[in-house]
Amino acid sequence: MKKLTETIKISLILFLITAVAALLLAFVNMKTAPLIEINNQKKVTDALNAVMPEAADFEDIEIKDDTVQSLYTAKDAQGNTIGVCGVAVTKGYDAGLTTAVGVDTEGKVTAIEIISHNETPGLGANAAKPEFKEQFKGKSAGIEISKTGAKDNEIDAMSGATLTSRGVTNGVNAVLDMAAEILKEGK
Repeated sequence: MKKLTETIKISLILFLITAVAALLLAFVNMKTAPLIEINNQKKVTDALNAVMPEAADFEDIEIKDDTVQSLYTAKDAQGNTIGVCGVAVTKGYDAGLTTAVGVDTEGKVTAIEIISHNETPGLGANAAKPEFKEQFKGKSAGIEISKTGAKDNEIDAMSGATLTSRGVTNGVNAVLDMAAEILKEGK
């Protein structure tokens, strides 16, 4: 009987500790979630400005797509459409490879920006370096990766990070495809 009471007492203490910890975590989450969302939106806004710096405004386009998370019409100061920007989330070596892509009215990439990733430092993380990102500039839909020297509508894969190279390219191609539809519709 004494052993049973001791077990119940320990169980209740552990339950109380767990309940207090859960309540504290919920409180911290409630307080930090809006700040995290603001910071994430700022990252996206900064990335959109980086891939389409001449845009004065970005109008959200409602989409439903697994890869392209958001799409925007880029407008100049007079309200003219100067392109389409999109944010794609793909998988490189790891999931969560988030890339912003700018596309001009002729369907060519103006620039890309890596917003976030979980790629291997020194390998896939090199996707955020200018040498890799600049390869996409001026490319059009259907970009391929090459391990032996890029030609025409290809980019050079990063050595040791082919999965990351493919993930970024898949995201860029997804935005290019959706941008082509939007530009064709004249939105």
